Amino acid sequence: MNDIQNDGTASVNPAFTEAWDRGACKPPSVAIRSLHNVINRYLAVTRPMEVDSLSGGNIDIITFLARHSEREIFPQDVERSFGITRSTSSRVLALMERKGLIVRESVPRDARLKKIVLTDKSRDIAEALRTSAIAMEGILLQGLSDDEIREFMHVLDVMQTNLVSTGLIGDESRYSSLALCEAESRERQSRECESQPTVRKTSQEDETGKEE
Repeated sequence: MNDIQNDGTASVNPAFTEAWDRGACKPPSVAIRSLHNVINRYLAVTRPMEVDSLSGGNIDIITFLARHSEREIFPQDVERSFGITRSTSSRVLALMERKGLIVRESVPRDARLKKIVLTDKSRDIAEALRTSAIAMEGILLQGLSDDEIREFMHVLDVMQTNLVSTGLIGDESRYSSLALCEAESRERQSRECESQPTVRKTSQEDETGKEE
């Protein structure tokens, strides 16, 4: 366990720092970026033919819509999820509509609202991407036990939470950290409990208390 310094940060074992300085091994941040680059290169050379003509942004939006197919998605949802402006969202979605990747449909409760729906063409693309990604994950995790995978995912989540919790990189809700979500859930439950009125004992409970 790392010691906590006066400024609230953890001190790194000097042996690790010395090894990083002389290039004996990569610092965690460099190793993570390196793996991220390798994953991206692998996905690029194994990507399905269906997506060859699509930009990375189009692919990301198709994947997002496919993952949330059970609910209505509107342009503002895309803007929030990808951190883009309304004008950028409007331009990208219009281009995707011309390509036959999405359609915009009115919703019964308000004809002014236009939800974004994938076309059959995009659903086929999403399924091809999903199949490719699952195959890649299988290769990536070869030789690791279930417990090792769970621990690795926990370590990644702790690292992300540590950086997000500094408050230096924006709204925490933008980052899908399990630890942050759990902390928020606990805080919400605590507030709800505090707001609940005290329930008076029933007469039977009162009598029981007297007998004791």
